[in-house]
Amino acid sequence: MSARKTRARNLGLAACIAMAPAAAHAGGFDLTGQPIDIIFEEGNYIEGRVGIVVPTVEGSNPLFGDFGDNAETTPFFNGGAKTDFTDRISGAIIFDTPFLRSTEYDNGLYIGTAADVSAYTLTAVGRFKFNDNFSVYAGPRVQVAAVDLQGPTRNLQAVPVFPETPIPIYQIDVEDEGIGFVVGAAIEIPAYKARLAVTYNSEIEHEFDSTEILLSPVGPVAIPGSFEIHTPQSVNVDLQAPITTSTLVRANIRWADWGGVDFDPPGFRANFGRPVVEYTEDVFTYRLTVAQRLNENFAAFVTGSYEEDGGEEGSLFKTVDGGYSLGGGLIIDSGEGLRVTLGAEYRWLDAINDPQVPGFPASDFGDPTAIAASMKVGYTF
Repeated sequence: MSARKTRARNLGLAACIAMAPAAAHAGGFDLTGQPIDIIFEEGNYIEGRVGIVVPTVEGSNPLFGDFGDNAETTPFFNGGAKTDFTDRISGAIIFDTPFLRSTEYDNGLYIGTAADVSAYTLTAVGRFKFNDNFSVYAGPRVQVAAVDLQGPTRNLQAVPVFPETPIPIYQIDVEDEGIGFVVGAAIEIPAYKARLAVTYNSEIEHEFDSTEILLSPVGPVAIPGSFEIHTPQSVNVDLQAPITTSTLVRANIRWADWGGVDFDPPGFRANFGRPVVEYTEDVFTYRLTVAQRLNENFAAFVTGSYEEDGGEEGSLFKTVDGGYSLGGGLIIDSGEGLRVTLGAEYRWLDAINDPQVPGFPASDFGDPTAIAASMKVGYTF
């Protein structure tokens, strides 16, 4: 094999590792960081990725006692396919779970309080190459957002009209589809697998028709209404460059416009005077990845990230703000188009210890952490 082909193969394999999405983000309920790297794959390509995030967020309050571990294990799946239509035009379909979070309180005053928040997206991206060094890409995005939430449960078996099972004080379950877009540009030096890509993800509005269930002295009461929520706009800046013929470095900066994102059903606000959850600060996440070619079929990478504490106020569903992580992984290349990437990451999160109930002592969520692991299988044909 010639020196030029060896260099291209080494850098190509390292680039595949460096382009692996982060295992887990912390800002808001970010999960994957909305990657679109598949559009830069060569030839016809398909991939699928499964993963799991296992957070540990244990809390307590001097008056209300222990809350237990309120962060639930979250599995996820991403996938996509890319093809070249001409030498200059290519396209991709991407399925992603960019926003995902599950919370449940099993102990203490808030026992039975739980929330599942999800946003699943399908993105179509088209790319046009002006030449080998500059390209632009854009496309529509369809997103399905859902929130299933219930407030603390109370055992009211002493009241004859109620069953003997605990009843939530508050419940809401909503879902909506919204449309947004992605647009970006890239500058590349193909011979060295060097690339700078800047990608803008639009916010997506969701209008929910809701029925809130509130427990009153005479029993559950249905409160019909409607309200809006949006998933945040964001910008991803990705820079990758070789250090040697077999070592690649990638830096990523992600800005997400979480300030102003809230979940504010009308019935909840009318009875409790505030949103269920409200974000007030934008989030910057910084990530650095180094990939190293080991031999013809194997390469490894290490990755780390940092997210600044934005000074958010806490709530039952917003108990962490910022943190840092360290992880790594291995890629296996069959040499015949099949690649398998295995990755894992450990994240140290910053707890928000503001009062959960105004006028009462602050809750303590200790030293929350999260472990994430994923496997991605890609095939070029």
